[in-house]
Formats: sequence, structure tokens, C-alpha cells
Amino acid sequence: MFRWVILAVVVIGIAAVSVVVMNATEPSASPFSQPVASKPTGPQPKAVVDGELTWEFGEMGQQETGRRLWKLSNQGDADLQIWKGTSTCMCTVAKLQKDGDKLTLKPGESTDIEIEFKTNQVVGDFHKGANIETNDPDHPTFPLFVHGKINPPVIVLPGETVDLHAVSSEEPREVFVAVFSPDRPETKITDVVTSKPDLLKTEVVPMTESELAESKIKAGWKLNLDVQPGFPLGLMREEVVIHTDHPHRPEIKLMLVGTVSGPVSAIPDRIRMVSVKSKEGGSGEVLLNVRGGQEATFSVAEKPGKLDVAVEPTDAKGRYRMKVTVPRETPPGLIDGDVVLKTDLPNGGELKVPVSFLVGN
Repeated sequence: MFRWVILAVVVIGIAAVSVVVMNATEPSASPFSQPVASKPTGPQPKAVVDGELTWEFGEMGQQETGRRLWKLSNQGDADLQIWKGTSTCMCTVAKLQKDGDKLTLKPGESTDIEIEFKTNQVVGDFHKGANIETNDPDHPTFPLFVHGKINPPVIVLPGETVDLHAVSSEEPREVFVAVFSPDRPETKITDVVTSKPDLLKTEVVPMTESELAESKIKAGWKLNLDVQPGFPLGLMREEVVIHTDHPHRPEIKLMLVGTVSGPVSAIPDRIRMVSVKSKEGGSGEVLLNVRGGQEATFSVAEKPGKLDVAVEPTDAKGRYRMKVTVPRETPPGLIDGDVVLKTDLPNGGELKVPVSFLVGN
């Protein structure tokens, strides 16, 4: 019982001391009790910009310089100070009416602020600007922006890669692309060069009125591409170079891709191996199917120098196996190229099979 009495006395003593300490401690300042900064009194400047702060310029071409003027007035009753702030990029510059980076306007005075911008190599959406700083307490910053669309100097439709998909080695094929310049409608095609001029013919003609109306352009050209029989069987990848008189796009490279089919087909249409060990070597196979089960003779016309290529008949009629081998002790590195086979089939021509071997230690 005596121990419980002592414990009660101790607890009462601690509580009393706590009350004394809390009363002696000064209360901490509340964040809501801090004085609020007072608004400046007396005459103040008032900066007013005429019009929208963002200028919609519509469309422009690459490598062009644009300018836009905004009028800024001091409608207050004290001097208005103006100076240049930050800009979104080096291609956008704010210019005050007078030389220098700072300007003072008396009450009632106004000045022009110019934003100069360069489109450079941008394609698509363009949104750039600069900040104008002032001593107006209500408007310390005016962000002035320009916004619009930047077109490439020359546009090719449907695109600079033309996918022919399936191409017959025995029949001609015709496709066309439209070529025009949004910023210089008078642009002309001066020359066209192809990677296989004997098999890939070209013709340049003006687009018709209906084609121009459908594409919503003022003027343009239609490049007709005539794909002749005789391309190697297999994957096609040919280049067409268009020369124009546009100062910012004098040369355009088109890539024609597709798969040429004929009396012989390859399954798969390529060989790719990324884990060949130098000491062991490696090999890949392609099955060659001759249409109608015909017999054929194959010879290797081209191959990457480090590879061995052999074609042998299988047990099935009209089917052959092409084996591409990386010999043992081939130095590490990438072996990449085409195996080209010639056949004695009518209209068979050549069969091209891309191969790629990555040889490691």
C-alpha cells in the first residue's frame, strides 16, 4: 500500500512540473499571424498589350524567318519600365523599339515589341515565344508567343518509302507519287535518277486539276514509276533520287520496297543468325520451291566473301535446299549481304536472299 501512495505522489508531481513548463514557454508564431505584404500605394504603371498574346500565323516553310509586332501601352500614372525576359529557344528573339534591353514609357506612351522567330528544320507544330518583364505590380510578365504549322519544303505522297508489296517478275507494274511544295508551289522537278534505269523507268507530268483539288494544293507533279520485269526474285529495295529547284530541298531520296515473285520462291525469304561462335561456325538453310515442280539448275552469282553456299535437291520434286555456312575459325564480326542465285528457268532470272550472321568469340 505504501508503494502505491509513493507512485501517486510522483505522478502528481510530474504533472505539476509540466504545467509550469508549458505556461513558461512562449507560444510559437502561427503562419497565419504573419503580416501580409501590402500592395504598393500611390501612382502605379499599368501595362496593356493590344490583341491576343499568342499570334496564330497559320503555315510556314522550313528555314524561314517570321516577325510579329505587339503594341504595349502605359495606361497608368507612373513610369512603366520594360525589359527582355527569357525566351523558349535561341530561334526566338524579342526586340524593343529602341536599342537596348530596357525601355521606359511615360504615362500615355506606347511602343512596339517585335518577336522574331526562325523555323529552322522544324516540321509540324511550332510554338515559341519570349517573356517581356515590367514593373507593373499587376502584370510583371507578358508572355508573347507565335504558333502555327511548319511544312517541309517538299512533300512526297504517299511517302518517301513506296511499298510495292507483291511484284511479279514477269509482268510490268506502275505506281506513282505526288511531289509538291507548300511554300513554293512553282517548284519543279529537274531530274530523276534510279538505281536500275533499265528496269525502273520514270515519267514526270503535272498533276491534273482534279488531283490538285483533291490534295488541296496549288500546284504539283506526278512521278510515274514503271517497274519492268527482270528484277531479282525475293526482297526488293531500290532507290529513286528526285532533283528539284527548291533551295531547301534540292534532292529527295525515295525507297521502293517489296517482294518480287516468280517461278522460284524462298522460305524463309532471308537468313539471320546472331549467335554464331567463331570456333564452331554455323549455318542456315532456305527451302527453294520451283513453280509447277519443275527441275532447275542453280548457280551462285554473288555472296558475302566469308560464306560458303551450296544448293542441293531434296526428295520432293521441284524443291531444293540452299545451305549457307559460316566456316569454323571465321573472325568475329558481322557478315551481312545478299546471296544471289541464277537459274536456268524461263523468266527465272536471279533470286536474291539477304543473309546476316553475327560471329562472336
